[in-house]
Amino acid sequence: MFLCVGFGNNIIYASGGAVLEASSTVTEKDKAVVDIDLKGNTGIWALKFKVGYNHSALKLKSVQNGEVFSKGDITEPEKLDKDEYVFLASSNSVKNIENSGTVVRLNFKIVDYALEGDYPIKVTLVQAIDAKGNVVDMDTEDGNVTVYYEVKKNDIVFDKSKSENIKIPTGTNSSKESKGSKESKGKVKKVVVNNKKVDKDNYTVDSDGNVEISEKYLNTLKDGKYKVTVQKGQKTYNTNFIVKTDASKKIVNKNKGGENSKANKKETVNGARQENGIIVVVVIAAVVIAGIAFVLVRKRREKQ
Repeated sequence: MFLCVGFGNNIIYASGGAVLEASSTVTEKDKAVVDIDLKGNTGIWALKFKVGYNHSALKLKSVQNGEVFSKGDITEPEKLDKDEYVFLASSNSVKNIENSGTVVRLNFKIVDYALEGDYPIKVTLVQAIDAKGNVVDMDTEDGNVTVYYEVKKNDIVFDKSKSENIKIPTGTNSSKESKGSKESKGKVKKVVVNNKKVDKDNYTVDSDGNVEISEKYLNTLKDGKYKVTVQKGQKTYNTNFIVKTDASKKIVNKNKGGENSKANKKETVNGARQENGIIVVVVIAAVVIAGIAFVLVRKRREKQ
């Protein structure tokens, strides 16, 4: 239950200016960290908000308290697997909390075989009140998680910019089979990608018994990671492959980019201050020189 203070039908609103903001980030090693930050806090006593996300791509594994509320102020949800994560906190003090910063950190795991792309992190404010019971105006800004699969050395990759068939190792050169074995020569019964059977027209079997999936079929798939299962003879082969529009392009973590931007701004500010300092020194030097010249001219006139 969330505390709501009011007087009859009259609700008092406190002046706001604060923003509740979700960060944007790129997945690393199938994980993503999203911070919910409070900026420009003018004073709050209690806060409740919801965070929505796409469950087909993201699974909330854990949360960490930030720096705005103490751990004892927070009422934690019973489960993390609900449609939305609900944050609820009220200060144990009778005074307002006036510091800004991270309210909570959300640790996500990428759902197996989620498609690449941007997945919104939606922040919805339920209520914020100050110590006097006034409702505090507060804006919200959504973030997002970009699901991105980094290509490693031995990964099977279909690059749409090159558009070539991919080979699934199930033949005599496969490390799992010995050359000439009954399994390696077995007939391919079916090929399944992400639990969907692939039509026989969309793959072939080479002379070594490896399965080649056609570029025509692969071009119908969206960017992401896929599980392929090949049933051959009495044996089943499972492996993964990645589909990329252009495998040469890489995505830089947006959070890191933001930090770099701040650093650049800081350098610019310092540079401007340094430049202003030089200007001040030059002006002072000019004034001093002018003063000395005036004194010398005056002495010459007195001698004359």
